[in-house]
Amino acid sequence: MKVIVLKAEQRFIVKKKQLKSFRESGYLPCTVYGKNKNINFFLDYYLIEQILKNKTINKFMISINNEINITTILKEIQYHPINEKILHLDFCELNKKKYITYEVPIKPKGLPKGVSNGGEYIYKLRRLKIKALPKDMVDHIEINIENLDIGENFYVKNLNTKQIVILHDSKTVISSVKALKKECNEKEKTENTNDIKSDLFKKDAK
Repeated sequence: MKVIVLKAEQRFIVKKKQLKSFRESGYLPCTVYGKNKNINFFLDYYLIEQILKNKTINKFMISINNEINITTILKEIQYHPINEKILHLDFCELNKKKYITYEVPIKPKGLPKGVSNGGEYIYKLRRLKIKALPKDMVDHIEINIENLDIGENFYVKNLNTKQIVILHDSKTVISSVKALKKECNEKEKTENTNDIKSDLFKKDAK
């Protein structure tokens, strides 16, 4: 997992009116929650905005006043309810010996056999809740769906993850391939037509 270094300025007790002024000047208030204490600080709003646009999960090395360096992961983003601007970020300090629980996106690999045969690939789950030690953290989970045929499902139990704990039931469906509705309707029409022909044949026989 990629580590991004963020230069921060520590902030002390600040009133709400002052926070508004800081935000208008391009400073984003943040908090890192650590095992010993929590630290409040400011980051460059526009830099963070660009980083978060990528929608990738990263570790962040927060350098506060060029004196304190803390390895973290982003835990929560608070948005303004109307203009959807970022108001506040919460980071969690990583402990080398402690598992961290977080969510990662699922990235499918390959073209399903069922899609080549006229089926439709359907997502049931786009993100996975997992836990891992900091050294084993990943920014996504890749699944190979090449052999998935029409009527088949890809389950959580099909994942091959050794150092990561998946916090979902093993029978949870991640994705599936289904026959297109049009094909289903055509099949139903064919079956109905055959039934009608059969009924007519019986009447003629009488």
